[in-house]
Amino acid sequence: MVLLLVLLVASVVVTVAVATSFGPVLAVDHVVANGLHGFALGHPGFVTAAQVWTDVFQPWTFRAILIFIGLWLLARRRPRTGVWVLATTALAGILDSGLKVLIGRDRPHWIDPVSHAVGGSFPSGHSLTSAMACAVLLRLAWPLATRRWAWSVVAVVLPLITGFTRMFLGVHYLSDVIGGWLIAAALVLAMMLVDVRHQPNG
Repeated sequence: MVLLLVLLVASVVVTVAVATSFGPVLAVDHVVANGLHGFALGHPGFVTAAQVWTDVFQPWTFRAILIFIGLWLLARRRPRTGVWVLATTALAGILDSGLKVLIGRDRPHWIDPVSHAVGGSFPSGHSLTSAMACAVLLRLAWPLATRRWAWSVVAVVLPLITGFTRMFLGVHYLSDVIGGWLIAAALVLAMMLVDVRHQPNG
């Protein structure tokens, strides 16, 4: 419960800072964005690799996987777990889309962009969805998994790389990515606590 409170507070702080255009946050955002964009312009090979990664690990890749798993669990007569997976996936999508509209933050603008994206900038949907999905998948696999440390590392590293590619490609700011991670972590933890309290039967 304490961890959830910390994540919720951190999520709200980042969201409010972005919504109110808090100076120090914007300054860091632009320093990081300018530095990464300058590097990207001189390293097209890295840009290509980042674009492939971000295309493969896009939000709908994770959503499709989780929807399939959720429906499979329902078919296997594990309704509580199946509904939990589907509900968590749906709520993540609602938060992503809703906050983009509510905050209305413009994406970074470049004279010489290396990539393009549409929609609002905050939060990063790639970051939010990848973090949410990895946390959900880790939770589902945990009871039966061997070498849990390795799966935990993957569940952390994959969203980190995904978020970085969004900044490297110049379509998100640092606070967009961090906000996405924090919102995802808070959402999954809240859903886990709700699930535990309802004593899941499968």
